[in-house]
Amino acid sequence: MSAAVCPRCGRLLASDAELACPSCGALIHGAELEKLSAEARWKEQYDPAVAIQLWEQCLQLLPPSSRQYAAVAGEIERLREMPAPAAQSQEPGALPTVVSDSWQKGIVKTGVSMVISIAVYRYIWNWQTAAGIVVLILVHEMGHVVANLVYGLPASAPLFIPFLGAVINLRKMPPNAKVEAIVGIAGPIAGTLGALVCFGWFLTTHSQLALNLAWFGFMNNLFNLLPVPPMDGGRVAAAISPWIWILGLAGMGLLIVVDIQAGQNVSIFVIILVVALPRIVQTLKPKGRSGPYYAIGRVAPVVIGAAYLSLLGLLICLIIYTGLRGGGI
Repeated sequence: MSAAVCPRCGRLLASDAELACPSCGALIHGAELEKLSAEARWKEQYDPAVAIQLWEQCLQLLPPSSRQYAAVAGEIERLREMPAPAAQSQEPGALPTVVSDSWQKGIVKTGVSMVISIAVYRYIWNWQTAAGIVVLILVHEMGHVVANLVYGLPASAPLFIPFLGAVINLRKMPPNAKVEAIVGIAGPIAGTLGALVCFGWFLTTHSQLALNLAWFGFMNNLFNLLPVPPMDGGRVAAAISPWIWILGLAGMGLLIVVDIQAGQNVSIFVIILVVALPRIVQTLKPKGRSGPYYAIGRVAPVVIGAAYLSLLGLLICLIIYTGLRGGGI
């Protein structure tokens, strides 16, 4: 057989029959596995028999001794033990027809909602601050957009909702928790870079507007890193350890108490909790993490965790600095 090369470390493998690199442990067919697993997840909703066939294809590309192999085998067993549905649900289209918004529709949807948000915020701040806030939120959302494009995940264009920021409707589940975490953290990374541009503007010109926008950008991205789904931090925590969600719930509870005592509106926290609790309860059940979705190896959680903590630390330091210099909105 012809030799192959590890996609991660570049090591020359003994043959193309090897399924994992003996040097770094990378799965040789990782890209194909992500594509197959995404399609299998989709098919599970409408045609479990086809999903089983796709998962069996995944088994052929995984080392039998790997954690991923055991997780996929467990998923196949689960699907086989499921009772046949009384009536099979109608699949709304084959996987390739689940698409993102067209760029024309996206520009209209995002542009109009941005203008509306600026108009609403104008009643609270001046128009320069209102526009700056919306642009910083857009930069954050574009981080998610780029990550979705990289992984081929169909999604809606960003839709701005005053006082809630902006939302993107993901139209297909990521193939695994690693991809979900990367898509999740891409927003805060992009948003932090946007806020750093404002911070550089302040350091150069000492503009109060620039300082205020930098402070807002850092605060907004720190808030989004709260480790509770569906927040970006909750999606990142899913890859590190879903048990971190418990810490996120405790932190959110503390924020709710503080805001209530300060007479602040806590409706956004209530909305997050309503959305978060079903997934948290389901995932933290004894077998809630036994499927292939959470079988992402040991390296990915460490790398993602390091990136998450580094970004948290950077944002906290920048918030303290800009706050002490008089930043705020």
